[in-house]
Amino acid sequence: MAGVETRISFESMVIKPPSHSTYDLTSIIKLALSEDVGDQGDVTCMDTIPDDMEVEAHFLAKEDGIIAGIALAETGI
Repeated sequence: MAGVETRISFESMVIKPPSHSTYDLTSIIKLALSEDVGDQGDVTCMDTIPDDMEVEAHFLAKEDGIIAGIALAETGI
């Protein structure tokens, strides 16, 4: 089929973290967060960001690209 262009869309392609018994992403993140000051939280954030602050962000990509970390962000940790 000469002259036929095939375009593949990856817009909704989601790659989940690997599924393996030794790969526990939640535990790794909790360990990293605990390094701040244990259960007291991040001192800098507590001093600079009000407790009741809520924000919304929008991302504008000027070119095609790959966004990494969506599965992690969706965990809500």
